[in-house]
Parts: sequence; C-alpha cells; structure tokens
Amino acid sequence: MNLAEVCVPDTASLREALELVTRSGKQIALVVAGDATLAGLVTDGDVRKAILRGVALDAKVVEAMNRAPIVGRPGIARAEALAMMRQRRIRHLPLVDAGGRLHDLLLLDDLLAPLAPLDTLAVIMAGGEGRRLLPLTQSTPKPLLKVGGKPLVEILIDRLREAGIPEVLVSVHHKSDMIRAALGDGERLGVRLEYVEEPRPLGTMGALALIRPRLDRPIFVINGDILTKCDFRAMWEFHLRQTDAAMTVGVSLHQVELPFGELTLDGNRVERVDEKPRKEFPVNAGIYILNPSAVEAIPEGEYCDATDLIRVLLAGGRRVAAYAINEYWLDVGRHGDLEKAIRDVAEGLLG
Repeated sequence: MNLAEVCVPDTASLREALELVTRSGKQIALVVAGDATLAGLVTDGDVRKAILRGVALDAKVVEAMNRAPIVGRPGIARAEALAMMRQRRIRHLPLVDAGGRLHDLLLLDDLLAPLAPLDTLAVIMAGGEGRRLLPLTQSTPKPLLKVGGKPLVEILIDRLREAGIPEVLVSVHHKSDMIRAALGDGERLGVRLEYVEEPRPLGTMGALALIRPRLDRPIFVINGDILTKCDFRAMWEFHLRQTDAAMTVGVSLHQVELPFGELTLDGNRVERVDEKPRKEFPVNAGIYILNPSAVEAIPEGEYCDATDLIRVLLAGGRRVAAYAINEYWLDVGRHGDLEKAIRDVAEGLLG
C-alpha cells in the first residue's frame, strides 16, 4: 500500500486527518512522528467520539487518536494477520517493526478478497507405507489418517487452495486405490487433481522424473504427512526473489532440551557449563519449491530423496535457498506426533 495515502504527521489537525480519511476511502488515518514511528491512528469512530467529547476540528489530531493501536510485525503471514483481525474485531492492522517504525497497513477487506491463482502447481508425495504408524497404516494409507475428522492430505490440499494454488498432483504407490477413491478428481476440494503412480518407491523427489516434461515452471513439492500453517504464497514470493536459487527448502526450528549439563571444553579444560540447555536446530520441513533446472538433476527411474537432490545441487555449485517457516508445523510420522496433531487441531492451533 502507498502509505502516503493514509498517513498524517502528528502535528496535523483533526480536520486534516478527517479530510484524509474521507479522501482515501480507507476509513483510517495513521498518525506518524517525524522519525516515521507510528504515534497512533484515527478512524471514523475516533473522530465521532472526539467531537462528542468537545474536541474541536482545529485541535491537534493527537487529542483524538488511539495511542495504543493493535499492530502486527512486518512480514506477518496473511493467515495469521487475518486471524488476528478477526479475533480482535479490527479492520486495519498497521505493521510496525521493533523500533516502532511503520512499514505497511493491512486491510481486512483486502485479506478477505479472493487471491489470484499462482502460476504453479503442487506435487504431494503420498506414496509411503507409513511403517512407523503401524498398525494404523495397515488398513489406511498414512495420508488418509484423520486429524480433527479430516484426512491429513485433505487438510494440506485445503491450505494449498487457500494460497491460490489451483492444480495438485498426488504421487501415490502404497494403497494408491484408496487415495484415488478418497480424493477423486479434486472437484470436491476445489482444485484440479491428478495422480502420478510410482511403479516402486522412488523417494521424496524420484517421482518427479516421471512427469518431467510437464514441469516447465517452478513447482511446490510437499510431503503428504505434515500439518502446517506455512504461508505458501509468501514462500512462493520469497523463492521468486532468489533469482540464483535452483531450489528453496522450507526450514522449521526444532527445539531439543538436553537432560544434562553441557560443557564447553578447550582441550581438557572446562571453559563453560550450561545446565540442561535448550538447543534450536534448523530442520527440513518437507516443503520445497523447485525450478525446472532442479528437476532436471533428478535421475530417471532411481530412488531420490530431497537430501540426495540437495547434495547433487550443492556439489554442482547450485544455490539452495532456505525459507524460514515461523508458523505452525508438525511432521506426523509417529504415533506421538499423530496424537499431538489431534490435540493441536482440537485446540485450534491449526485454525
């Protein structure tokens, strides 16, 4: 947004702020100090309340403004901003950095407007046997295990559709007939859905070699057993900005709490001790964007995991970018993870 359309200096009058509110059509004026920090905001309602209190139109706008507005951080995910605005019942969300400087303004009407489709497709890897979730996966393929009454893969497809990704390919192998019967052609889910049948397990990336001719643009590749609120659209825009990257890998921070005191040593000398420290490690989140050139590096008919492809690209001097997923993310690979997923959905953490 052009912030000049909605900003007034903190030296302006209430009349000037009201004129800007009327002229912009945004129903708000952001009041900024000389150093570009957000001092407050004024809405139609604030103006009416101020006039009823006897504040003159020629008074300073600071006498009528809301000095403690609800704000978001720059780069906030669209879904998170929308959830915040709905919860707090606000129609405007200024984005302000840690120093109080104004970066942008989000409008509820804009966030609710339908998104233009992205020029991409998503490939969901759903062919694994899910052995770590036996005996549940003995009769049901892992992508069809239900969380909150809905199969994992359907939740993922819903997220992709909401991000503006209209076309989904599902790579299948284990109990593929059940997955095809459950998802159909995607019409019920609001997407165009097709399938790629792996003749044998080919790993996270190996199936892409089967459809190489139709992958003429950057594509998403996503594990079919994850729950996430990842902002796919923001990840797409990030990838497009990495003009020299053949691939972008979604990265989540995994926390591990050591049950012992950690010693930092210099030879046989103790330099430092940290009692039961909590460590954070960047881990592969199973969400990728690949350029066609990265797909070309996948061997035909051979098993190829994401880690294999990343190593090949790096060995060839290609750049692999890392996109930080700050939103909710969970790999539903074990019984404990599935139980956590069910609890998290029940608590609204994925909503």
